[in-house]
Order: sequence, then C-alpha cells, then structure tokens
Amino acid sequence: MASRPPLPAGGTPATLTPRIMGLGHPLLDIMSHVQQDYLERFNIPLGSCNLAAPEQLPIFEELSQRRDVEFVPGGAAMNTIRVIQWMGRGSVPTTFVGSLGDDEFGGILERTLTKAGVAPVFEYHEDKPTGTCACLIVDAERSLLANLGAAVDLSMSHVGSKAVAEEIERSTLFYCEGFYLNTVSSPQNAILVGQHCIDFDKCFTFNLSAPYLCHIFKDRWTEIMPFIDILFGSRIDAEAFCEANGWDMKDIKEIMRRIADLPKRNAGRPRIVVITGGSSETYVATRESVTSYTPMSVPPEEIVDTNGAGDSFVGGFLTLYAKGGYSLEQCVHAGHAAAAQVIRQNGCTFPDEPPKL
Repeated sequence: MASRPPLPAGGTPATLTPRIMGLGHPLLDIMSHVQQDYLERFNIPLGSCNLAAPEQLPIFEELSQRRDVEFVPGGAAMNTIRVIQWMGRGSVPTTFVGSLGDDEFGGILERTLTKAGVAPVFEYHEDKPTGTCACLIVDAERSLLANLGAAVDLSMSHVGSKAVAEEIERSTLFYCEGFYLNTVSSPQNAILVGQHCIDFDKCFTFNLSAPYLCHIFKDRWTEIMPFIDILFGSRIDAEAFCEANGWDMKDIKEIMRRIADLPKRNAGRPRIVVITGGSSETYVATRESVTSYTPMSVPPEEIVDTNGAGDSFVGGFLTLYAKGGYSLEQCVHAGHAAAAQVIRQNGCTFPDEPPKL
C-alpha cells in the first residue's frame, strides 16, 4: 500500500478538499406547540425521544392538520449536515445518504436539501412512506416521536452502489447518527465506511443520539466502536452507554475516559469523546485529559425551541474540525455558537447569517 499523506491538525487527508458525508434517518419533522396534557394523551414523556408505538401513530395525521404545524427537514444527521452548510457558507461541501419513501414528503426532503447546497444520494422505496418525526414543543422543551417508515430500509446494495461509492471516495469526514444503527443493513453499512476511513486516514465520527439506543443496540455499538474517531453525545446518552455496558461508575469524566480508551482499529487517531450538557458544561475527553467548556449564555426569554440544539452543536464543531488547523477549543466554541443561534429559532432552522467565529 502506498504511504499515506500527512494529516493536518483537523484530521483531513492533505490531498483532498474537506468534504463531509452524513449518514442517518432522513425524516420530515412535523412541528407544533402543544400543552402538557397533549403529551399525556399520547403517553409521551416531556423531553423524550422515542419511536412511535402502534397506538401512538394517529398523532402524525392529527398534527399535520393543526393550524400552527410546520414541516421542516429533520433527522439528527440531516440537521447536522444542514448546519454545516449554513455555518461554513458552503466552504465545506456536504452529502447525505439515507432511504426515503417514493412519495410527496420524500420529494420535499430532496428538493429542500438540494436547495440548501447538500448533495443527497437517496434510496427510494415504493412500499414504505418517508419517515416522519413529531416534534412537540412545550414551553421551549421538545419531545420527539418518530415513525421511521422507509428510513430503516437502507440497503447494503445502495450503500455499496456506484453513486454512494463515488461520494465516499470524495469525502474526508463521515458523520453517523446513532439511529443509523437501526437500519436493515446495520452495522455492516457503518463498518464499510469505517474501514474506508482506516484505509485512507479519514475521520469517522458518530453520535450516541439517544439513551435507548445504547441498550437495544449494545452489540452493534461493540462492533462499530473500534472504528470511531470522534464520539458525540449528551450526558444522559453517556450515562446510558455506561449502564448498558455494566460499568460501575457515576462520574461523567470517568465514563468518558473509559469510552476514549475502548479498543480502536486506527491507533494513529486516538479517540475523542465530546459530551454536551445543554446549558451546563461541555466535556471533551482524550486519552490524556478531560476538559470542560462553558456554553455561551442565552437569555431564557430568547429561547424558542431546543429542538436540534445537539445536532447544531455537532454541525458547528465539525465545520471547523473538517477544515483542519483548529484547536478542539475552537471547534467546541463553534458548536456552542451554532447551538445558541438555533435554539432562538423554531425547530432546526437558521437565521440568514451564521455567527462570526
């Protein structure tokens, strides 16, 4: 094998232009402001993120008929990719891989992404609807309930197709949401990308995404973790990962160090673990240390909706990281700046101008 080019500080192969691929569930967010009793009627805990049970499915049709409803492209990784396009003003090209229904909602998602500058490479299914996510907002606190539809039917044949392979070759950094483990071709679809990153010294990043994923996909996490260079998540995600693995520890820094030290295929890229805590500290762990960073303060009266705050943090972080030459502190600051703007909007949407970094 030919020798690999040296890597700049951000971890992008020096011979390629920075380009980010997102992989995950493409969903259409159906957003509405509701009261607490509305959540209770459908048995939805405040602040939760869950898959819809059969008895909860009527909520999607009901929500779509509400006067204040908004339809916004969603899905965790798709949000992050859209933030990267916004934060970087197109300076870091992006692409997105996922699976849609061959329907009106799927067409809306593809057109919206293309308009935003993202290059989508979708697989379409005639027998499944495009995935949707009910985003229920109570006093700026969001609860998410997803009906995944075709999003879980991403096939290995599509991931290995010429169109996707060409985008993989061009990309330098890959971002997978934890929900990506819930696809029919998982974890092989993620391992294929992870192995490519090892072979060509590219950066493979993942997000824990939700506590329940750490439990129900424990074995898949075990398979994919050796490929992961940067792992994102919230504090409750990290605590769930700790519990799922039977670790007897409570301190978040200790948990992060343990995750950073898990077996890794590419020893030349020590794992970085980034854990956010909303308005509380953000922690970044490497094998050597755990560093805390304080998010910028946002007045409570300016907070409209926390939906997408974590996704936008990752988008801001990766916008700088993919370019190379930026410190982890600068990347975290960019993440905080992106999140501080998004929580002032309804859903994961953006003002015209990104924050100056």
